[in-house]
Amino acid sequence: MEEHALPEPRTDHADAYEASDVISNEPARMKTGWIAAFLILAGLIMRAPIVVLPLYIEPMSREMGRDPGSFGILTSLPLLMFVLVSLIVPWLADKLNLTRTLQLGMWLIVVGSLMRLLVTWNTMLVATGLIGAGIAILNIGMPTLVTEVFSEKPGLYTTSYSTGLVFGSVLLVFIDPLITAAFGWRAGIWVMAGMALIPALISMMMPPIRVASGADASPQTGSRTENRSGAKLRFLRDIRTWLFVGMFAGQAFLSYTLSAWLPVMLGASHISGMHYTGIMVLFNLAGLPASLIIPMFLARTKRVYHLWFVVWVTLVQVAVVALYPVRPMDALWGPVYWYVFGGVSCFFFTAIFVMVLTFYPLKAATSADAADLSGLSQSFGYLIAAAGPLLYGFVYGGQHMPGVSFAWAMTLVVLLNAWCAWHVVRINKFGLETLR
Repeated sequence: MEEHALPEPRTDHADAYEASDVISNEPARMKTGWIAAFLILAGLIMRAPIVVLPLYIEPMSREMGRDPGSFGILTSLPLLMFVLVSLIVPWLADKLNLTRTLQLGMWLIVVGSLMRLLVTWNTMLVATGLIGAGIAILNIGMPTLVTEVFSEKPGLYTTSYSTGLVFGSVLLVFIDPLITAAFGWRAGIWVMAGMALIPALISMMMPPIRVASGADASPQTGSRTENRSGAKLRFLRDIRTWLFVGMFAGQAFLSYTLSAWLPVMLGASHISGMHYTGIMVLFNLAGLPASLIIPMFLARTKRVYHLWFVVWVTLVQVAVVALYPVRPMDALWGPVYWYVFGGVSCFFFTAIFVMVLTFYPLKAATSADAADLSGLSQSFGYLIAAAGPLLYGFVYGGQHMPGVSFAWAMTLVVLLNAWCAWHVVRINKFGLETLR
């Protein structure tokens, strides 16, 4: 990563350290251990509260006396919160400093997780909105934190929380049958709240970190805020930003649509019992190798290998989807196809997701540019992705199993996602200064 000069602290942020301060003296260097621990443990809760919630819809609907179909809004609501909150996270980081912004995100998740234990429809909506807002803050803040504090090893520290994203979901899916049988379905909600509380407490030990902008040192302007005025508009006028939007939107569209509806598809295919649990675990677990390997792979290898990786994962995904219309239906080979479908699909969208997370610090000129680029691409990306579960329900919700059109639609999304990823790989480092 290229180094960039950081400005003197502003008078209204006298308590905030610059990134160089965090690692330049022994006491502050020790605090980077808290930051690293936060990255790992917060990653565990950045996806699980959304993708694991469908496991609890049936007991929740019985207790509230509501149609399970009405709970579909709980899948799309967090994505809409991502859209609304993502655009203001850079502003929050500027006003509060990055550490306080991340603390706010964590405590929103903690409060939202605890509110889910109050099983009423209104509290469930509010709780899901709070969790979505908290995760949105972390989604934007984590790449910025990596850029600001660990700019020399972005691949390693992106791996630390992107792996947690996958492992947290796998852990909850795996232990849910055990703890539900022993303590009831609320036990899983308590576990999620506990998983959020630990990194929230750790975040209180982190030093204040101010997001630096390459424009801060410019003598032509009187303030840092003025220096980045109109930054988002200038980014939106650049085609490279929209390639990031497409790369993020495609994988999110696939991820949240399949997370919401794969259990229904398995039920319609008469997959149950051990095979059902195994497929759902694999659907979440298959992304773990991508989370572990890809950030380091991107940081340490040449661009041509990144392009070949995009090509091969796309070809494998398209091949598996192409088999959907002719998949076996018998009791022996039918589950085999769904194991392959779930595993390959999870690896594909997780690989693209981890790539785009890693590219925020690698392709952005400064941490402030990374925050703006991340905020814009995730905001518009989640807006597009929110339509996925709703469209599937509208088109196929009344059918036992979607037909050939599902394979065509999924193939189209995969190819568009891969096309954007291909072009993002080819982008050189850019930022606000290069857009002027």
